[in-house]
Amino acid sequence: MFWRVCLVIACLSMAASAAAGEYRAPRTASGAPDLSGLWSNNSLTQLERPDDFKSLVVSEQEARTFEQKHRGQPPEIPNDVVGGANSEWWETDTGLARIRGQARSSWIVSPADGQLPFTAQAKAANKARRERRKTDFDNPESRDRGERCLAAEAAGPPMLNGGYDDNFMLVQTTDSVAILAEYMHDVRIVRLGDAVHPPASVRRLMGDSIGHWEGDTLVIETTNFTRAEVGDDAPPGADMTVIERLTRISPTELFYEFQVHDPAEFIQPWRGEMVLRATKGPIYEYACHEGNYALPSILSAGRQADAAKVAAVGK
Repeated sequence: MFWRVCLVIACLSMAASAAAGEYRAPRTASGAPDLSGLWSNNSLTQLERPDDFKSLVVSEQEARTFEQKHRGQPPEIPNDVVGGANSEWWETDTGLARIRGQARSSWIVSPADGQLPFTAQAKAANKARRERRKTDFDNPESRDRGERCLAAEAAGPPMLNGGYDDNFMLVQTTDSVAILAEYMHDVRIVRLGDAVHPPASVRRLMGDSIGHWEGDTLVIETTNFTRAEVGDDAPPGADMTVIERLTRISPTELFYEFQVHDPAEFIQPWRGEMVLRATKGPIYEYACHEGNYALPSILSAGRQADAAKVAAVGK
């Protein structure tokens, strides 16, 4: 009789925990929450809110209308051809992201308008970069980092999605977490238990990331970014700090929060929320350098344009 009572009590306790929505992440051999695995943030939801929506959380009717309009449709890019990357690679067969059951119109949750809060100076600089990108074909350094296969924004921080290859592999050890982004095959190493960043003279494209555990949440602080002066729109500032929080909230979901502080670029810190979903993979090689025919073609066309100008002057 006693064991039956114990069994009933245990079952009721388990039911109460389930009803409360409690979840305990699996543990590594060292006892830390296990975040390792393959994850994806592929979604029609992007960093900033599109004009279709006026609020962060949208109704299911609004979400369905947006998804019917955009699902399966690649972005409208001029001069695209069938068989090209822009026609064939976009993974748009998904919907808006749901966080806690609510459809989200943007990853940005603050500011309330869902837009990056650039300073007036940063807006002007971004516009100048875009205009320069249309006309400056003098050398590789004039082009942005993506064209040069140096780095992309996928691995972060913060980790963002594009239109394809929105997959990540997290490999976790006792003293570090490695984040591999499928897009551009960037790898970011987060040092655990190290509370000190290198001197300000040490700069990296993805910054310097150190992490620690707060309960079941991995908190990552990244500083020491390299500022890209040309090409890239809204490059990280030299004094940018990014705080990320990763929490496993179910067997198939990681809740991801991030805050960006960069007074040289933004009038206020901005914050985002995202859910990374478990995916089967595999992670494919993104052989950007090996197949990067665009950059030599861009520079070659620039030299042809230079020669045409010289010939026109000679006439």
